[in-house]
Amino acid sequence: MIELPRYKSCFVCGDPARNPQSLGLRSRLDPESGAVTAVFIPKEHHVGYPDVVHGGILTALLDEVSIWAASFRAEAFCVTRELRVKFAQAARPGEPLQLRAEVTEYHPRMITVQASALRAGEGEERVVARSLGRFYPAFPEEWVEWARRLGLSP
Repeated sequence: MIELPRYKSCFVCGDPARNPQSLGLRSRLDPESGAVTAVFIPKEHHVGYPDVVHGGILTALLDEVSIWAASFRAEAFCVTRELRVKFAQAARPGEPLQLRAEVTEYHPRMITVQASALRAGEGEERVVARSLGRFYPAFPEEWVEWARRLGLSP
C-alpha cells in the first residue's frame, strides 16, 4: 500500500495541522489492484441533521478516493466530470467509515469509478453510500513528477 500525498489547502485530504478546516483524510493506493482505500471517523461538527453526518461530507469523501483511483489508472491527475451518489443509510459521528474506490471502465479521456462508504460489520447493512463517477485526466505532467517521487515510474 502506498500512502497518497496531502495537499495543504485541500478540504478533504489537507493536513489539519496546516488547514484546520480539512477533513484530514489519509488515502492509500494498492498498486496491484489500483484500489484506493481510506478510513474516516466523522466528528460531531460534520453533521447536518442531529446525529446524522451531512451528505455533502460523504460525497466529498467518495469523490476524493474516486479521483485517486482514476488518476492512478490514467497516470494523470483527474478532475470530476460527474458524480452520482446513492445514500443507503445514515452515517453517525464517531462511527468509522471504510472508503473504497475502483475503476470499472477506462477510456483514455474518461474513467468510470465506483466507490463506497461502509461502516464496520458484515453484509449489505454496512453500506452507507455508493457513488458512480466519471473523471477526466487533466494534469499528466504533475502525475509524472509525483509518481517518480514515489517510485511508481522510472
